[in-house]
Amino acid sequence: MAKERDEKLGKEEWKKEVDEKAFKEAEAECGNFSFKLEGLKDGYRFTVRGDEEKIKENRRAAAAFINFTRQADRAGWWLPWPFRFLLKFWNRYKG
Repeated sequence: MAKERDEKLGKEEWKKEVDEKAFKEAEAECGNFSFKLEGLKDGYRFTVRGDEEKIKENRRAAAAFINFTRQADRAGWWLPWPFRFLLKFWNRYKG
């Protein structure tokens, strides 16, 4: 998707379009990953870039954890607040 967007707009035009929307930015690198937080007019954007295979692996691990918390919630186990919040957020995200 990003490649298609870059090809349509041209990488520099797209970057200019994104930069105009961002009021504040913060960037950091940790190992093979780079993180970027942008403060936009109507919210925030959090971007993680890195090795595609490693990100897919982390997504699978996160999905397994979400499935575990979902099963624990269905079983009636008490979940600490952060896990309940994460589960509610994820359910809204998945639609």
